[in-house]
Amino acid sequence: MQPILSPRRRRRAVAAAALALALIAALLAVSIVPAAANRRLPRRATVRVEIDDFAYRPPTLRIRRGTKVVFANRDRVAHTATRRGRFDTGHIRPRGAAAVRFKRRGVYRYVCTIHSFMHGKIVVR
Repeated sequence: MQPILSPRRRRRAVAAAALALALIAALLAVSIVPAAANRRLPRRATVRVEIDDFAYRPPTLRIRRGTKVVFANRDRVAHTATRRGRFDTGHIRPRGAAAVRFKRRGVYRYVCTIHSFMHGKIVVR
């Protein structure tokens, strides 16, 4: 016979189970990401750089020539992604996005022209 749980204990048990499932999901995601990052990207792939908490994530991105990079702003203020003479997203408003297609091989170091301490790098193969 199963003991009857009080509503308070039942809520605690459900919360503990949800936390355990969230931790397991997080561990699985961490173990999957490196393998996915090493796979070959198709020539016309689209990848995202998240702008969050005044940082580009990932800070360094490796892509193939012809890939489109979408810069998605998750902050509450506007940002840019700019490499003078190569590309400039212009001001990306909060919750907005801008895309750049990289057609030439090379290393592209970029900054936010509004917040000069924000740096990123894209390596195009």
